Amino acid sequence: MNDRTDSFTPDWTHPPGSTIARIMDQHGMSLATFATHIDLPEPEADRLLIGETEIDESLAQRLSKAVGSSASFWLKLEHIYRADFERTVGRKTVEQQTWLAQFPVKDMVKFGWVPAPAKEDLAATLLHFFGVDDKVSWQARYGQDIAAVSFRTSPTYESRPGAVAVWLRWSELQSEFIPCALWNPALLKLKVTEMRALTRRKHPWQFIPLLQALCAECGVALVIAPAPTGCRASGATRFLSATKALIALTLRYKSDDHFWFTFFHEVGHLLLHGKDALFLEDGSEVAEKEEKEANEFAERTLIPLEFKGSLEKIRFRANDIIRLAVQIGISPGVLVGQLQHSGQLGRGQFNTLKRRYEWSQCDTKLSSK
Repeated sequence: MNDRTDSFTPDWTHPPGSTIARIMDQHGMSLATFATHIDLPEPEADRLLIGETEIDESLAQRLSKAVGSSASFWLKLEHIYRADFERTVGRKTVEQQTWLAQFPVKDMVKFGWVPAPAKEDLAATLLHFFGVDDKVSWQARYGQDIAAVSFRTSPTYESRPGAVAVWLRWSELQSEFIPCALWNPALLKLKVTEMRALTRRKHPWQFIPLLQALCAECGVALVIAPAPTGCRASGATRFLSATKALIALTLRYKSDDHFWFTFFHEVGHLLLHGKDALFLEDGSEVAEKEEKEANEFAERTLIPLEFKGSLEKIRFRANDIIRLAVQIGISPGVLVGQLQHSGQLGRGQFNTLKRRYEWSQCDTKLSSK
């Protein structure tokens, strides 16, 4: 038996028990018989086979007599396995720490999205938040989304994928609390005028509930949630199912012109593009065709074509801008933003006409619960 056993070339990534099990199988040796030969209780012998029980010098001598080979062979096998095991554990620990580091846990706790976890519970807390069992499942569910997103706005800022995934996941979770009618693009087109009129409401707590209600009538869950550190998103659009869509927004730029342009940009994605894509307005890679179409939709919605002549003839005084905004049916700040975007105004002109939004102005029960 010794000669046959010494000819083994073990797979060092496996515990010595895997080699022992192969020998037992070759000789038809049961676990009970093996346990008797090495003078261990049967449960302990079973733990030896799966690598939970370490082989010391005494046990190595008994193994040599029971299944063959030398005691030094079993001790060497044990040493190599334990060293490899420690390297593997160390590598997995580094991988785990790298994975955990991408998530803005402090902000998640600050916003009330997760309870403050103990260090040893952090991974489990995050997996529970994402609704997945392990990192492989997380990568399959969220990593592919992040890799496949369509981006808009400036490439100046870079987002951390983990932070973006956290914000998207929170938005999805909140959408579950928003009852919606079935997705109805025709009705959404009709409701756009009513939605645009809300730009004239001064405070978010005044227009957010109304905007959410209008969206829900059309099968769209509107969620407004703060962007955690590392998430540069101003908005995102995706279909949660064949009958329910999601528009998620932040107050990233904290001004009415940016907020409303982003909202109607997202509406444009829903009406113009397919149900399969996730569109994330995040300042990274730009899907030019879809983003250009969504931008044009937002521009035409905020300032219909019939006002083009008025825009070309406007005198750039505050009263004239306010007067034209009233005629169009939008806030002066939104009009200023569009004039700046078109180049008719400089970026620093008439910004006092824009309204500034803060989270303290929002009804958090509706928008970031």
